[in-house]
Amino acid sequence: MTTVYDDASRAALRARMAASRAELLAAREAAKLADARRKPVFTVSTVRELAVSAPHVTLAAAILAGALVLGPRRIATVVVRNGLTGWIAKMVRRMAGR
Repeated sequence: MTTVYDDASRAALRARMAASRAELLAAREAAKLADARRKPVFTVSTVRELAVSAPHVTLAAAILAGALVLGPRRIATVVVRNGLTGWIAKMVRRMAGR
């Protein structure tokens, strides 16, 4: 059996817990915003993570760099000869493996 005193103390405790939770959530949001403002978008580590997680981005960057160094006509032949041939060979190996 609960008494009126128990119900009042539980209500007060719940109110304090709700207020504390609201303060913590507000502090967490403020910290996230502050970190987002301070963190630079492109750093060496983020570029490295991007290269590891998205190999197509790395391939596009390599083609762009090659086009700047070798010229667009030469890089087109290199990409078609090496990239397309490798892609076709990989697909054939996958098909043969099934």
